[in-house]
Amino acid sequence: EADVRLLETIANSMSLALENARLFAETQRLLKETEQRAAELQIINSVQQALSTHLGVQAIYDLVGDKIRDIFQAQVVMISTYDRETQTIEHRYAIENGERIYAPGHHPIRGFRIQVVEARQPVLVGTHVAELAAQLGQITIPGTVTPKTWLGVPLIVEDQVTGIMSLQDLEQENAFGEPIVRLLQTLAASMSVALENARLWEQEHLYRQALEREFEIGREIQ
Repeated sequence: EADVRLLETIANSMSLALENARLFAETQRLLKETEQRAAELQIINSVQQALSTHLGVQAIYDLVGDKIRDIFQAQVVMISTYDRETQTIEHRYAIENGERIYAPGHHPIRGFRIQVVEARQPVLVGTHVAELAAQLGQITIPGTVTPKTWLGVPLIVEDQVTGIMSLQDLEQENAFGEPIVRLLQTLAASMSVALENARLWEQEHLYRQALEREFEIGREIQ
């Protein structure tokens, strides 16, 4: 009976210790998650603040691309437009290991980017990227390296995919987790709005220029 009482006392103490440990671990997890979300919000606010100034279309690509490279210390960042009618992409921003990559013109969309467009959701490939890319016919730009991890998120305007933002790691598999995917999605959404506003502004500017020219011609004729 004494052994039973002693074991019960030890079990009760252990139960309390385990519960305290669980609660401490959960508190630490929530604290870390809160700090992470606060850092994400700070990043998002800084990008949105920069985008709130009046920028041209290419300036927006350059601004967001540079911000993403700095935020994630990314080895490769690519932002491409997507043309649904021609099924082609155009790389408006591409950088690898700090060097700008130039691949002018429109290119057939292949590989992981097709999956991004069709799903209208992020596509994360964390292992066997080279093998899967080859199977899907995804071409590596000459002079660049095939990554170990590939992440792409769509740029969406009015429920249509207008581009793809890609983050790549050249050295490590499974380099990006859920927080990075979530943050890149948010940045892509902010960029999509800014690009659409810039496009509409440029369209309106060209329209006004045409009207002013017509007015000048009419006045000259009179």
